Amino acid sequence: MTIADQPVEPHEAAAIESMLAETRALLGADTATILLLDASLTALDPYLSVGLDRTPRLATRVPLGEGFAGRVALLREPVVLEHVTPDNVLNPVLRSHGVESLLGVPLVVDDELIGVLHVGSRAERRYGAEDVTMLTSAARQLASAIRAQTRDLEHQAAMVLQRSLLPSTPVTVPGLDIAARYLPAEGDLGGDWYDVFTLPDGRLGVVMGDVVGHGLHAAVIMGRIRSALRAYALDHDDPAEVLTRLDRKISHFETAALATVIYGVAEAPFRTFRFSSAGHWPPVVVGQDADDVGQVTSEVMLGVRPDTRRTTTVVELVPGSLMCLYTDGLVERRSSEPGTDPLERGLERLRGALSADVAAEDNVRSVIAALVAQDVIEDDVALLVIKTT
Repeated sequence: MTIADQPVEPHEAAAIESMLAETRALLGADTATILLLDASLTALDPYLSVGLDRTPRLATRVPLGEGFAGRVALLREPVVLEHVTPDNVLNPVLRSHGVESLLGVPLVVDDELIGVLHVGSRAERRYGAEDVTMLTSAARQLASAIRAQTRDLEHQAAMVLQRSLLPSTPVTVPGLDIAARYLPAEGDLGGDWYDVFTLPDGRLGVVMGDVVGHGLHAAVIMGRIRSALRAYALDHDDPAEVLTRLDRKISHFETAALATVIYGVAEAPFRTFRFSSAGHWPPVVVGQDADDVGQVTSEVMLGVRPDTRRTTTVVELVPGSLMCLYTDGLVERRSSEPGTDPLERGLERLRGALSADVAAEDNVRSVIAALVAQDVIEDDVALLVIKTT
């Protein structure tokens, strides 16, 4: 989702409109308009305009590279237009109001194009170097204001989306004690998620996944992957087949998206879990002999090679043991100790915090206290503990 897709609170829109009106007055123009790049990054959507008796909804969507605004966006440099014609300006509203001359500059934040700002005059006018300098300066301020005022909304939207997709309470399964937790990164959100669901034949499905990236986009991709995995799980018994189909879906419909996922299924009495892993960490099992625990093979992550032949690994659990699934935000930490592998240290701390002698929820609290309570969370953390009873 881009800035163009996000709603802006009334007071925020008023502040930006005030800045835009000041820009129009500063340049002595009859109209000033902002267009923002859409989610596809291929077109500009009308966002805000002052100086003409019209609404942005009547304006025309402008493909990148076409028309006046489209040229400004494509070139990412100021463009002066001395005579408006149907051939060089796509927006009929400008022409119908008699706008004769235009000056446009790109809206850029941190080298990222977010839209176009242009001013226009009903009288024939030659915008000079001083006008370009003033409009470019105004564009920097407007671009920063738009980005700042929508950043919180994007974070809030990602939070709502992500929390709506995570099971608030894991399903109740006879013979199992299940607890889970999700902790967002400091100041940001990502694409981490866990899932626990029952299938029509009574089998249990468990998932832990992590979409590469942060923010609302990662959360949206996570939601799509989660829904697709559930759909494939209804039709295919083999976890490897589920991940194979999920990989094809992501590679085709979610271009450039990458994710790690581990998916497992078990049938009552839930002592044998069949797992397939696409680049995700294997489960940590405690409370039984390590020789009895099958090592889940971690194969290539989703979105890289959709033709990968995936495999399924069996993990056997004895009564009273527990299994922990997690994302890398839990175990990856920067280490100040020379020669210390921070990842291995994180895994050691995780194993040390788990105990088969206490309930699943107590294990979750213990792990969080031991691994993240005193640290700044730089990446999302998802944690799922399943204990046999």
